[in-house]
Amino acid sequence: MDALLVSTVFGLGLLFVFDALVRPGVRAHPAAWLRRMGPRSLAAAIGAAMGYVGTGWPIAALACGAVAAAVPGLLRRSRDERACLERREAIAEVSSRLRDAIRSGIGIADALVHAAENAPTRIRLDLRRLVSEARVSNLPEAARAFAERVSDPAADLLSSALGTSERLGSRNLSEVLDALAEATTAQAAAVREARARQTRNRMSARIVAAVPILLLLAIRQANPAYLAPFETASGQAVLAFAFVLIWAGYVAMQRAARIEGSAG
Repeated sequence: MDALLVSTVFGLGLLFVFDALVRPGVRAHPAAWLRRMGPRSLAAAIGAAMGYVGTGWPIAALACGAVAAAVPGLLRRSRDERACLERREAIAEVSSRLRDAIRSGIGIADALVHAAENAPTRIRLDLRRLVSEARVSNLPEAARAFAERVSDPAADLLSSALGTSERLGSRNLSEVLDALAEATTAQAAAVREARARQTRNRMSARIVAAVPILLLLAIRQANPAYLAPFETASGQAVLAFAFVLIWAGYVAMQRAARIEGSAG
C-alpha cells in the first residue's frame, strides 16, 4: 500500500510539473485543472503506480506514467477517425437516396424529408435540422449551415448541390448527386482500407516496442537479482537511456507507417 501511495503521488507530481512547463501562463483553479486533465492525470497515476509496484524503479514509474497519459489521446483520435469515416459513408448513402428519390419524380423538399427520416445515425440529426431550417429560411442557407455543422468535404459538396438545386434542375441535380455518391463511396472505401493497413502497422510498432519492456518485467519477477545493477543510480540512467531508444524507435516506426494525408 505504501508503494502504491508513493508511486501515485510521484506520477501525479510528474504530470503537474509537465503541465506547468508546457503551459506556464495558466493559473486555473485546481478543481478546473483536474476536470480538464482528468483522463490524462488518472491514466498517468495508474500507469506510474503499476510501473513502480511492478519494478520498484522510479524510471519505470516515469515511463509507464508517460505511456499511460498518452492512452486517452490515442483512444480519442481513433474514435474521431472512425466517426469521420462513418460520417462520410453516411453522406454517400444520403446522396444515393436523394438521387433515387429525385429520379422517381419526388421533389427535392420531400426527398430531403424522406432522407432525413431514414438517414444513418451519424448525420440523422443534422439532416433533420437541415429540413427544419429549410422550411424557415431557404434551402441554400440551410445547406450552408449543414455543411458548417458536419465539417466534412463531402458535406460541402452535398451542400453546394442542394444550394443550387433550383438552378440545376431535377435531371442535372440527380446526376450531380450520383457522381457525389460514387466519389464519396469510393473515397470512403479507400480510406477504410488505408486505415486498416495503418492500424496493422501501428499494432506492429506497439508490439515491437512492448516486447523488450515485457521481457524486462518478466525477468524482474522471475529473477530480481539478475537485474540488481539497475537499482543503482547509474543503472537507472542506463534504463532511462534504453527507454528513450525504445521510444525513438517506436516513433520512427509510426512515422514510417503513416499514410500521406491521414490524420494519424
